[in-house]
This record gives sequence, C-alpha cells and structure tokens, in this order.
Amino acid sequence: MTAFVPAELSPVRAAIDRLPRVRLAHLPTPLEPCPRLSRALGDVEIWIKRDDATGLAFGGNKARQLEFTLGEALARGADCIIQGAASQSNHCRQTAAACARLGLECILVLRRDAKSSPVQGNLLLDHILGARVVWTEAALGPDLEAEKHAVGERLRAEGRRPYVIGEPGAKMLGAVAYLAALLELHEQMTEQGLTPHAVYVCSAGPTLAGLALGARLLGDPYRVVAIAPIRWPDDARAQIAGAVAAAAAELGVAADLLPEDLHCHEEYVGPAYGVLTPEARAAIELTARTEGILLDPVYTGKAMAGMIDHVRRGVVPPGATLVFIHTGGTPALFAYADELVCPAASRRQPA
Repeated sequence: MTAFVPAELSPVRAAIDRLPRVRLAHLPTPLEPCPRLSRALGDVEIWIKRDDATGLAFGGNKARQLEFTLGEALARGADCIIQGAASQSNHCRQTAAACARLGLECILVLRRDAKSSPVQGNLLLDHILGARVVWTEAALGPDLEAEKHAVGERLRAEGRRPYVIGEPGAKMLGAVAYLAALLELHEQMTEQGLTPHAVYVCSAGPTLAGLALGARLLGDPYRVVAIAPIRWPDDARAQIAGAVAAAAAELGVAADLLPEDLHCHEEYVGPAYGVLTPEARAAIELTARTEGILLDPVYTGKAMAGMIDHVRRGVVPPGATLVFIHTGGTPALFAYADELVCPAASRRQPA
C-alpha cells in the first residue's frame, strides 16, 4: 500500500484511470448555487451538485458507477448484464439505458411491490429501453442477490456470458466511482472558493463509501453526511466501511475509515423504504418552488428533508455552507402521483 498525501491527487486519479471503464455520464456535472432555497431555510448557503444531470436516461448517480461495472463487464467479454432491485429502481433504469447504448442484453430481476403496477416511472422506462424483466417475490438484500446470480447461472448454462452487477465487486467499483466524483466536486468547490461545513447525500452504500474515502484522502476538510433511504437488516456502517477498505485496496491507497467514522442517518427513512414521508413531500415542494429543481420521493426527497431538519434544529451551525449532492431518481415522481397530490396517500404502507 502507498501512503497518500491529501494535496497530491494525481496518484489516486492515475489509479482510477487504470481500471476498465466505459464513458456513459456527462461529466463534470454542474455545481449550482441555490439562493432562494438558502433564504427559505435561513442563515445557510446551499449549493447543489447536479448528479441528476449525468445524462443517461434522465440521469442519476448510477451512471458514474455503471462506467466502472460495465467497463469491467466488457473487459470480461460479457454479452448480457443482470441487475435487480425494487420495481422503481433507478439503478435498473440506468443499467437498461447503458446496455442499450453498448449493445448488451439487459435482464432485470425486479421485486413485485406496491409500485410494480401500473407500469409507470422507472419501470416504464425499463420496458421502453428494451430490458427483459424477471419478476421475483424475493426481499431486497441477500435474497434478491441470490435470485440475480441464479438467473446468471441459467444463462451461463445456455452458453451465454452473463455479468451480474452484485456484491462485493459492485460495491467496491461504486465506491471508486464516487471517490472520483468527490475529487471532481472538490475541484469545483475550490474554484468557487467554497469551504462547506458538510456535503449531504442520500446513500446507505457505495456512494457514501466513495465520498467518505475521498474526504478522508483530502484530510477531512468537511463532513460527508448521508441520509439513508433504507434500513438494511445487517450493520450498514460496517458494510460501507468494508466498501471503503476494498476501494482503497484496489487503488493502492491507505485509508483507516472505521464504521463509527461514518455519518449515516437512518431516522429519515420513515415507515419503510419507498414510502413517501410528509417531510420528504414538503422538501420536494420547497426545492421545486424555490429553485425549479425536482427531487424524488424515495431518495433525494428524504435526504433533503434530513438536511433541512439538521438546519432547523441547529445541527448545522448558523452561517454554514452546505453542498447537497442530487443523486437523481426523477422518473419515480410519476409513480407517486397520488401520494404527491394527496398527502394522506403518503402514509400508505407498501404491499
């Protein structure tokens, strides 16, 4: 392992550039000031990093990660890609788009849930993009991962060359992608003369891992605060710390991030993953009506709600500058029309 001096970014960039990669995202994404949102919240200065503008099928953070996972898939000679998650998965939607661009068959193993019918939002885009959908009743997490690998084994037996986007490799490469994103963001903040108190993001996985690793390699000049969209059954911080260690080892840099070093808040999830909370609905409306920026009900709406709560409760000091990373997810808005128009509907439990 090579020790890394925070000011010397070139060795890390060179290590990232040595990994297989296919260019899919429009980078760098903009970093925009939000003066009207800032005034609405009081004595803070808000900037938004627009990773909803990565340009792949309505954008989002997964475009960065897919550059590395699909780069690896192509390097291995894959002819089809398997991914899976909830029915309104942003990762699946962007995987389908990337596969269409690269000429790879896309198989999505999707969980039947409250948003799998009618066909709307991300699920509609999956179909338009030509993905083959395999439905499952498996729970999110290890059970669904096992289903994905089972599909891969069946295809392999048929003579295909499948690549499953799954653990642990996808977590490591996802962390690498968001380490690169943090370096991009840090350069933009330096150009703008910004010294933020914190960078907020919606994550309970590789996106946080990469951002936290990047901040640590830079000497922790600001706090990376993640608002989780889901409560995993296992120790999420330990899993994220593992992804940090794996990415650091892959790149040959030293990192000593422990689970307790990670700022990951699960208290804004609400009743369950995918259930719109009143606070997220209010955050979506406030951001839309002050800045014309659309957040989503599952991820960024809850993350913005968490950041707003931190500002209003004084967790963030007065006069602080905050950067919010918009990780995308906009198509899901159309699958949540009832909940967004009728507040009472947002309290419904998922099927």
